[in-house]
Amino acid sequence: MRKPLALTNWKMEMTVARSLAFVRDFQAAIGDLAQEVDIILCPPYTALYPMAQALKDSPIALGGQNVSTAPGGAYTGEISAALLADVGCRWVLLGHWEVRRHFGDTDETVNLKLRAAQSAGLRPILLVGEAKGEQGRFREALAAQLHQVLEGCDARQIEEMVVVYEPEWTINVEEPASPEHVGAGCGFIRKWLAKRYGAPAAQAVRIIYGGSVTPAHALDLLRSPDVDGLGAGRKGRQVEAFAEIVRLIAAAKRFKPAGR
Repeated sequence: MRKPLALTNWKMEMTVARSLAFVRDFQAAIGDLAQEVDIILCPPYTALYPMAQALKDSPIALGGQNVSTAPGGAYTGEISAALLADVGCRWVLLGHWEVRRHFGDTDETVNLKLRAAQSAGLRPILLVGEAKGEQGRFREALAAQLHQVLEGCDARQIEEMVVVYEPEWTINVEEPASPEHVGAGCGFIRKWLAKRYGAPAAQAVRIIYGGSVTPAHALDLLRSPDVDGLGAGRKGRQVEAFAEIVRLIAAAKRFKPAGR
């Protein structure tokens, strides 16, 4: 059984003080739920080290929001996978539509970043989804994207990553994609991975949905057995809202840790 997962990407928000206050209040709000749901916080780079110290004895994990394709060197303003690992990250986001649109990342660039992350021991959180205007051909768009961004990966590496289905047209809008569309998208990703990497890898990898997620929509979005959790942006910066999303994921997926 796949352990469900909750993810939040804070983007270019949250000061160090606000980030630390969130950690304190969020841990109190979720209690033991971090044993039932894996939780990954992706704050701005400035908050990573203090948050790593605050979460030292917690199962809550940290992720970087992006990474350079280069292992180090003269790349002013960039951050390497080794530096993210050194500061306390275990995960890194790759392929977000905002990075693609604002900074020109392509599928090939995302693949280079994925390989750089894996070389440094980071686990990729790979974001895939159709572009605006491609809703009617999302399967074809996903197949082409997955083929390129996963080039060179093996089945073991697939099992260790998280795939986020986040269509571009669902970012920063009032309503997420319909539960039917989310289930179809996540289900297609799992079928594509099974065909390419084998059924065991496809059944092991966690696939979640992101894109204007709120507590009000969470249970409907989680109906599909191929949806293993949710990623939140705006609501992920609000303690009670994100804690409620975690509670709803736990209730919908009913994962029980070994020994409990």
